[in-house]
Amino acid sequence: MVFGVRPTSNATVVIPDLRGVLATVLADAGVSVLPRYLCAGELERGVLIELHTPSDLPLNTLFLVTRPTALSNAAVVALHARLLLQGRLW
Repeated sequence: MVFGVRPTSNATVVIPDLRGVLATVLADAGVSVLPRYLCAGELERGVLIELHTPSDLPLNTLFLVTRPTALSNAAVVALHARLLLQGRLW
């Protein structure tokens, strides 16, 4: 609840995937709240316009949970490094 109150209107379209929501907004079918990581390119190109930036951005925390022995697995170590790198861009 960015504005401190629940919306009073009902959803016009229900789409089960955020990529579909982005495609719907890009097709001029309305407005939506989308995570920046999903639409950063469209915002940079000016295809989408940001109507509001909340003062307190929601926290989106990801955890990589592994067994202690998994850190000896090169694939897990690579995934961990990639998540840390990409996380800085989100």
